[in-house]
Amino acid sequence: MKKRIISLLLAFALLCSVCAIGASAATQVKTACGGNCEHVPSIVIPGIGQSRVMLLNDDGTYKLDKDGHDINCFPGYFDVSAIVKRVLVPALLSIVTQQDIGFSKAVADAVENAFYMNKSDNNGKCTGPVKLENYPYSLAECTQEEKDYIYGCIPLQSYAQIAGEDHLYYFAYNSFGNNADIVEELYQFIQQVKAETGHDKVNIVPISMGGTLANGLLEYHPEVINDLHRVVYVVPALDGSSIVGDVYNKRLTFLDPDYLYHGFLEGLMDPGTAAMIETLVRILPDRLLLKALDVTVDRLLTEVFANCTMLWALCPSADYESAAAALLSAPEKAVIKAQTDRYYQAQLHSHANIRKMLDAGIEVFDVVDYDFPLYNVGASWNRENADGVIDLNSTAMGVYSANCGETLPEGYAQQNTHCANPDHNHISPDNVVDASTGLLPDTTFYFDGQGHESTGRNDVIMKLATALLADDRITDVYSDPNFPQFNAARDSKGLINGTLPAAKAVDQSKLSAEDAAELQAAIDEAEAVIASTVVEPGKMEAAAARLDAILVKIGVREARSEKKESTFFIGISDALYKGFGTAGFSQMPFVGVQRLFAAVLALIRR
Repeated sequence: MKKRIISLLLAFALLCSVCAIGASAATQVKTACGGNCEHVPSIVIPGIGQSRVMLLNDDGTYKLDKDGHDINCFPGYFDVSAIVKRVLVPALLSIVTQQDIGFSKAVADAVENAFYMNKSDNNGKCTGPVKLENYPYSLAECTQEEKDYIYGCIPLQSYAQIAGEDHLYYFAYNSFGNNADIVEELYQFIQQVKAETGHDKVNIVPISMGGTLANGLLEYHPEVINDLHRVVYVVPALDGSSIVGDVYNKRLTFLDPDYLYHGFLEGLMDPGTAAMIETLVRILPDRLLLKALDVTVDRLLTEVFANCTMLWALCPSADYESAAAALLSAPEKAVIKAQTDRYYQAQLHSHANIRKMLDAGIEVFDVVDYDFPLYNVGASWNRENADGVIDLNSTAMGVYSANCGETLPEGYAQQNTHCANPDHNHISPDNVVDASTGLLPDTTFYFDGQGHESTGRNDVIMKLATALLADDRITDVYSDPNFPQFNAARDSKGLINGTLPAAKAVDQSKLSAEDAAELQAAIDEAEAVIASTVVEPGKMEAAAARLDAILVKIGVREARSEKKESTFFIGISDALYKGFGTAGFSQMPFVGVQRLFAAVLALIRR
């Protein structure tokens, strides 16, 4: 009898637990459709720096800057007053003596301190006082502030309007975090999204650095293929960036004195500002300035970058082994090296793992930018086509192309490396890219002249992403003539979010007939340009200028003052470089004497 009672109690407990599990499972589904709709939920995996990682005080509260704002510590926190205090005295002593009186160390200390919160230990774990602001729920549950931030990073409002905000998720992560841990979090997030939406599949949108997480996801969790419906890569760093490879291998353009004083800064800022800096830094001898830069680079490499496995994931496979040998060969780096070696294998297997997705029936798309030179930080900056930040052969999965500003060789024939259809023409209209050589020739879309950082400001790219995610109508680059394989760059954010709404808000009844007619015509032109998804270069700029002109005329806006480029420092900097090379001001008399002496010797030898 006793056993029967126990058995009955156990059976009752088991029944209750089953009911509880069922009830729990039912409450997990948060979508309006309950998982019963044609829209597959989508997870955005953003790029580097597109997640807010906040600096904390010792008590765990948010640290505030001098203006009372929370501090987002990507890529670091540069407290100018603290940097000046640290560097000022050594700088003055070094200027007076023209010797390194602690200047190099002070600069390296200041820069290292600016990155202290992003340091990791020898296990690759972040040790800084930071907090990631993540969103463990759909956009439907986000606050308005959270939505504004997310849509500011990746403007997919149109997708949310179609599928519902309860079908859109944003996977935040620390760009200076641990790659393997974040991949694991991503895998678990995918399972959570499936449970919350009631759908058995999800779309993922790996953007930029998010492409490295997709590499890891497919390598470490191959079973994730069963969870995926579509993958829409957007400018993904599938084989890193040459910039990062050059940094880890210390192939940096600004460590070349000639380029530092004549070319480096011009590639990063306007010529007038660059020339002014080039002139002012001559207050120090060139050897002292270069030493400070060299010491600072070494400090960052050894104390910050060497331990960061997320940054290591951006190192191209061709650069990894030499960089790892230089920075991870010490015994205390063994744990980190094991992790980076593991990701290196994921990187090498990237194309094979993508093929596995295709074989499993998963549709994979790629949206990339090209013909925008890499920033001239690393020595490889002008060797390959790129989007300013990532090489094209990395984002476009091994595609062959001419360098920026060049075209394919005369008589070049399409290689058809990955395309078996002889009727397909994958050569770009500008004769720069042979898309048939990329892994996905029929599902990769190219945008000429678009910069990596302004990808989200191109409304055509966002419309394309929406079309790919919202339904399965587009299956390849031939599905819709509104989205051809080769398109062009445009930056439409200012017109769409600023100028056009301001124009449409004007009460035309208070305008003269002439001004009202011109305003409406300018509005119509702008809307027609925005509606067109086949970009005609210059057309959007012309429409924006016309709209801006009428808004100025009717007094809604003030005329923009044109910034005049100062040539004062440009002339000085050029003259100094031609006359004295990279010499500082204190070195110039000696350079002059040396050149005079060399000239006299040359005359005597004649």
